[in-house]
Amino acid sequence: MNLDAYLARIGYAGPRTATLVTLREITRKHAMSIPFENLSVLVDGAPDLELSALQAKLVDRSRGGYCYEQNGLLAAALRELGFSVVGLSARVRYRIPEGVVTPRSHMLMRVETPEGIAFADAGFGGLTLTAPVMMRWHEEQETPHERVRLVPAGDDFVLQALVGDAWSDVYRFDLAVQLPADYVQQNWHTATRPDALFANNLIAAIPMPEGRYALFNRTLTWRPLDGRVVREQIQTKAKLREALAERFSIEASPAELDRAWDVSGRHDNLHPGFS
Repeated sequence: MNLDAYLARIGYAGPRTATLVTLREITRKHAMSIPFENLSVLVDGAPDLELSALQAKLVDRSRGGYCYEQNGLLAAALRELGFSVVGLSARVRYRIPEGVVTPRSHMLMRVETPEGIAFADAGFGGLTLTAPVMMRWHEEQETPHERVRLVPAGDDFVLQALVGDAWSDVYRFDLAVQLPADYVQQNWHTATRPDALFANNLIAAIPMPEGRYALFNRTLTWRPLDGRVVREQIQTKAKLREALAERFSIEASPAELDRAWDVSGRHDNLHPGFS
């Protein structure tokens, strides 16, 4: 891995030490520099998860990706910095009815620090973590954005975020180690099944110091930290190109833009994770 290029991509020039301070700064800068997006999924299907492909896309081409890409790259960078990192898998729970069982479709990671075990995640779209979460039960933990906490659920853990004035489940996970082959399978299923969210909708999201931007099909949402919600409907392909470039730093190829405009016009509903 070209660690120098990655750190330049996220604008990090601090110490290269495996400490919690370093982890906090790396995760914050990664989340605010590399957008969550699925344009390549719309055109090419399941993305290549090999490190060389992740670096070529997210670093060299200054593009983004979804959880398997984001966290695959982040995990590799953290290992280069000397952290012990283990990949995990979660079941998405955000705004999903309690009785609905969801598959393991989200990647996060367990990171060992001198201060204890932390969980890091640079790829949860509209609620991407901007700080690591320490393995402490029920303790409210501050991030640059929402407060979060971990609560036990049987043999599993549930990550919750304080969204507005209510605690919401984000995802449920355990400590079972996931290997690269596991992520290849989950990645393919997430990107290609007939009703896949990422195969049938245009999605982009990025946290900023003042709040979060999210794009779901043709609805652009801005959520400043004060709790307001500002929405804008994108009316033309030119405006879509402009929004992708200006809000998410995504320079879409002509094929990606054509496909994104076509797919985004098929639905007018909002998704709770990107609204």
